[in-house]
Amino acid sequence: MKNIYFFSDAHLGFKEDQCEIAKRKKLLAFLDYVKNDENAGALYVVGDLFDFWFEWYHVIPRYWFPVLYRLRQLKESGVQVNFITGNHDFYFGAYLEKEIGVTCYKEYCELEVDCKRFFVAHGDGYAREDRGYRFLKKIIRNPFSIFLYKTFISADLGMQFARCFSTTSRRLVKIEKHAWAGEYYKFAREKFAEGFDYVVLGHIHFPMKEEQDGKVYVNCGDWMVHFTYAKYDGNTLTLEQWDKTGCF
Repeated sequence: MKNIYFFSDAHLGFKEDQCEIAKRKKLLAFLDYVKNDENAGALYVVGDLFDFWFEWYHVIPRYWFPVLYRLRQLKESGVQVNFITGNHDFYFGAYLEKEIGVTCYKEYCELEVDCKRFFVAHGDGYAREDRGYRFLKKIIRNPFSIFLYKTFISADLGMQFARCFSTTSRRLVKIEKHAWAGEYYKFAREKFAEGFDYVVLGHIHFPMKEEQDGKVYVNCGDWMVHFTYAKYDGNTLTLEQWDKTGCF
């Protein structure tokens, strides 16, 4: 059985300050670790790898080329690379799948490994109090909104808007980590009742692992403060920590 890795919420940004550089280095080291694991079978990016991702017709953001290159190397080494959209992954075009080799999923994915069922999603909008984001999502994910953004806003101007939007959205959509953690576990138990053995989520930047009757829920945490990830070795789903030192 091959190892399966999950991580979420790196929120790779546009800045080049000390903390951002340190975060990128840790993430690149982690991706190299997965690539060098002879028993690695798959990697799941459980949303919000970038603080903003949008593909124009002929332009993609340049800031995260080293990370994209590592993902490409992972794919070439035989590791299946999967990307599930998060609330900051605004629009996937063809680039990630055709040029990087990443398999992209909207909202969630379901997989079965040796008769064990996994439900994997970023988890944005799952909390009852996340009403502000659910309303915002209807606007920013609307096909007409995406068409306007791609067609009438240049990439340079669009990235400037993204910087402002990212800051504004954090003020408007405040994640109550401890309160929402219980709601996310409740969601996982509902999935257990549907027959899933494992539920993997992100979004709340709060690493946690809970078990119920042999079924396991894991929240991946983040790569801004906790630097945590989940690993399935064919028998158990564990929550691991890469580095205890965060900047944010």
